[in-house]
Amino acid sequence: MMTFFQEREIEKYLLSKKISGKLLTEIQDHMISQISEIQKNENLNFENAFEEVKIYWSADLNMVKKNPFSRQKITSIAYEIDKINNKSTLLKSILIAFLFICVEIILAFALNEQWYLNINKFIKIIVFCLLLEIIVMFIRQKNMENKNNTGNIVINNFVHPLFVFFITLIADNLIEIPKNSFALIYDYINSISQTEISIFIFFKSIFAGFVFLTLYLFSYFSLKGNIKKLSQIKKIL
Repeated sequence: MMTFFQEREIEKYLLSKKISGKLLTEIQDHMISQISEIQKNENLNFENAFEEVKIYWSADLNMVKKNPFSRQKITSIAYEIDKINNKSTLLKSILIAFLFICVEIILAFALNEQWYLNINKFIKIIVFCLLLEIIVMFIRQKNMENKNNTGNIVINNFVHPLFVFFITLIADNLIEIPKNSFALIYDYINSISQTEISIFIFFKSIFAGFVFLTLYLFSYFSLKGNIKKLSQIKKIL
């Protein structure tokens, strides 16, 4: 039977490899089972059995750069999982942004102009709050890192969410598209100003709005995931 202190030694080893959260729990459980099996079959003590298990996991726990532009290193298994998580977050963001654009177009068909613009004033407030929340969440993340003294142990995003946020914010203000895009959507769909709004300007605005919203959502969901991971590691530490 493995003791609490032996389990804690495995946990500390994984933490030193910047493994955390659910991944830490899963690998730790596997290691405990493997160590117990080796001790039973080969009649080894904990230290020697643990060394054999370390060798078994050496490829997955090999340290690699988390991305080509970072000096920070994470384990190979965390790198692969991080890529999968980022793809999942990006796909979720794309889906939500696409549905939002579809709803905007449907509302432009279904509502009169005053109702449509009133609803979108409320949407603008929500988007503004989202942008503020992204900044607040990043500050909260940094505070949690400092308090827990984790040394970025769980922040393994292949693309940093705040970098995405600021690049998107800058691009949003530099690209020449009509800023009152909600009114543009309504006017174009209802043929109010056909002479002023070309098909190119309409689809350019739609595409830009879709891309920017996708990236803002990606930043939001990434930071939300980071805070959740930091909350999990706080319980361990």
